[in-house]
Amino acid sequence: MANNVINSMTGFGRASGTLSTRYSVAVTAKSVNYRFLEASIRLPEFFWELEPAIRAIASETFSRGKLDISIRVQRTVQPEYNVRINAQIANAIIPQLRSMAEELGLGSSFSGGDLLRVPDLLEVEAVESELSEEEREGMLRLVRNAFEQMLAMRIREGQSLRNDILARLATIRDLQKSLAERRDDIRDETLANYKQRVQEIASAAGVDINEERIAQETVIMVEKGDIAEELTRLAHHVEEIEKSIDGRDAAGKKLDFLSQEMLREINTMGSKSRSAALRTLVVELKTEVERIREQVQNVE
Repeated sequence: MANNVINSMTGFGRASGTLSTRYSVAVTAKSVNYRFLEASIRLPEFFWELEPAIRAIASETFSRGKLDISIRVQRTVQPEYNVRINAQIANAIIPQLRSMAEELGLGSSFSGGDLLRVPDLLEVEAVESELSEEEREGMLRLVRNAFEQMLAMRIREGQSLRNDILARLATIRDLQKSLAERRDDIRDETLANYKQRVQEIASAAGVDINEERIAQETVIMVEKGDIAEELTRLAHHVEEIEKSIDGRDAAGKKLDFLSQEMLREINTMGSKSRSAALRTLVVELKTEVERIREQVQNVE
């Protein structure tokens, strides 16, 4: 269901009422996070015909989550009963019982009451008349009421998720800014380290390399280690997450994908430099993004 903020997949709702002079009903619905929409519906046997309609309402109301819908029905009027004697059992067992009674000299002490103790001889079934249109509509109305309560809770939970994610994005922006400000220092530090390493390798190999060649090689290595592209892509992912959580569509899957991409960029930055300052900032970034990933698992 479209909203102007993200929804959580955790919720609970309950509705109860009287369908007719025959039935009173209590509907309980709860949901937890799940990759797709899956509804488990428990209905009394004589209400099974309503299951497709209940599933349709769930699909209209929610896009993701594992739903558990339990419907308890209490009769307010006892049904009529159909009592039938299983003639096949009676025909097979009565002659044997009579013969046995005569052999044992029981005579007239054998009675119909003895037959009632024979398993499955009597079949008693409630005669269920079809649900009326009023009863069907009443049931579906209660289901919708329970879903509305659950949806309201999912919206409230979603607001909390949104606030937490936005706060973490603000922290990520600050860390990005710190990285961008330190980028030139990190480049200079990396340049000095590579230059020293090239000179050490050349010296150990007994090869003379002129300063110009060393400078060329170190500049190439430093360019490969620059984090400018990763910072740009990370900033783009942050913007996309902000748009998604304020959009009108279910955003959980997209947010999960974007947070994975953010981690990819951060890991690449961490692998590009031995700078202690960069590594510290990268660890802090990873912590915030991983917490966002935990939160978006519950976003519809």
